[in-house]
Amino acid sequence: MTSTLMTQDDAAAAILAYAFSGAIGPVDGKGVNYALLNTISTAFTWSISLEDFDADPMPIDRYLVKIDRRTKEISPPKPITLSEAELKEVILAATKRHTSSSSRFTDGSLSTSYRVNVQNHPEEYVVQLRHHGKVASMDFLMALISRTIDPGILPVPTVYPIPGEMERQEMTGMGKQVTQLIPGEMADSVYYSQLSHEQRLAFVKRAALAFQACWEQIRLPHPPLIGELLGDESNGLVIGPDRHYSLGGPFTTVRAYLRAWIRYSLSTLIKQQGIDEFKNRYLARIENFIDRYEYDIPAVVEDIPIVAIHEDMGLHNIILGSSTEIRAIIDWEFIASAPYAAQDQIIETLFRKPAPNQFGPELDRANELRAAFWDTIPEWKRRNESEATKTFLDWFKFGLFMKPEPLLDDLTEEEKQAYWQENIRIVEEMLDRYGATRS
Repeated sequence: MTSTLMTQDDAAAAILAYAFSGAIGPVDGKGVNYALLNTISTAFTWSISLEDFDADPMPIDRYLVKIDRRTKEISPPKPITLSEAELKEVILAATKRHTSSSSRFTDGSLSTSYRVNVQNHPEEYVVQLRHHGKVASMDFLMALISRTIDPGILPVPTVYPIPGEMERQEMTGMGKQVTQLIPGEMADSVYYSQLSHEQRLAFVKRAALAFQACWEQIRLPHPPLIGELLGDESNGLVIGPDRHYSLGGPFTTVRAYLRAWIRYSLSTLIKQQGIDEFKNRYLARIENFIDRYEYDIPAVVEDIPIVAIHEDMGLHNIILGSSTEIRAIIDWEFIASAPYAAQDQIIETLFRKPAPNQFGPELDRANELRAAFWDTIPEWKRRNESEATKTFLDWFKFGLFMKPEPLLDDLTEEEKQAYWQENIRIVEEMLDRYGATRS
């Protein structure tokens, strides 16, 4: 009798249980960050870590684990690190300089990072062991941006490609990237707590110009498909299947992209734990709605511009210099060719307080901040007010908000009522607009 192979969802559940068992360290007050690195017929390979999401950013211990799809056995965890000898080899290959010292550095969500000094040279480097981004493509795109876009508007760190790294990453599943160290403060560490309203106004205007530069100055292949934007010296820019959310593609129409996005969102809603009250109330109605109306997305959405976007261009990936000067935008792991309004949630974080449910209350005088952003790029303000964008956002936000985050244990009754308020509002409006049957 043939045994049933473990599915990716089953493997993810097993990996979470493994991490929360204490196998990689004490779990009190921490969450698990995990990512699928590789799939073969017999095994899944994951990176896992325990993270205190409320603590200050600090180096994180990440581990590589494999789970056998037949036996369901999990291999002993292996630290995802670079040795001192490996760091020296990487720096020499990329910069032709010799390392004098190195130390762990604040990590990204999908990378292990090191700060490196070299002999007889003032420049410092960051070496990142990346679990997700295709390093050769990242290097190509970042170098392209540096050559073609004003660094005063869209600054990126200088990259130092490592010869042969694309082939090594294909073999190992992890790639090494070397970039210039940019000194400064991460914007999310000061934007909410230290900047005045006037400083925030100045910052959002600069941020608007950075978004505009991506949208207008990174030239996409024609016709512009929707998917991951990749590049290399031989082929230039190409568009492949979406890898950020595993939507598939590349998509030839906005409607096809939205249908894939909504189906993905439904799948994540079904899998989400700790929201039984929300599921009991809405899941059947949402499934019924999608089955009946996913092919009724209005054709006007095809008029929305398809542009290049950094899919994670939030405050946590912006380095500030003095006050509101943008010194660098980092972590270009996921670059897409997509409708510009797919960045609505990221842009909205400039006008809202951070919150565990990803939709915090508006900052004081948020309307002034929002107006400053869009007034800085008036052509895009007009597009943002168009029927095409408004219709696109109806469907995109329906996908975004149909899966709420689990309620936190320490919420007051008033906070509980507000926690899912936006999820309920958007879902209810969409279902009622189309007359979806109530359960």
